[in-house]
Amino acid sequence: MGAGLGGGRRGGALLVQLAVDAGARVVAAASSDAKLSLARKLGAEAVVDYTRADWIEQVREATGGGAALVYDGAGGALGTATVDALADGGRFVTYGTADGFAAPDRESAAHRGIRLHMPLMDGPPNQKTARALLGSALERAAQGRLRPAIGATYPLEQAAEAHRSLAARTTVGKSLLLINDK
Repeated sequence: MGAGLGGGRRGGALLVQLAVDAGARVVAAASSDAKLSLARKLGAEAVVDYTRADWIEQVREATGGGAALVYDGAGGALGTATVDALADGGRFVTYGTADGFAAPDRESAAHRGIRLHMPLMDGPPNQKTARALLGSALERAAQGRLRPAIGATYPLEQAAEAHRSLAARTTVGKSLLLINDK
């Protein structure tokens, strides 16, 4: 399977695992050494720091001219810029809006043969599709082929601290609130 770029602020660890499991060569984009390290551990072939000015060029180099498929979990300007990491004829899927909606230039994308998939703007999948996708994800999880990366746990009493860590983007992986059920 061709090279793809995955990452962003929402579900990147699970996305990397799904892509690797499907046989893709994965280039993951993240903003810290800890997040880049996690992506490598989960199977990304290459990683790039998207806070660097040359990150698009790094992706294009790692993929031999551009990714065949890009998943954008950030949205906003970062998600919009991600389209430049695609090879002509590639596919762009955006699923995150941490920084607002990605707004790729549709005319430019069409000229390059890039297909834009923007499910958040197109509406959710139908119930049958959603159940099938959830069933597939749960099956992979039960087989150990998909596992959440738990980066931090907090007692429920520290929920505010957990939220501050998420807002400051200092977390790696998922954060869990623990409920003491004495």
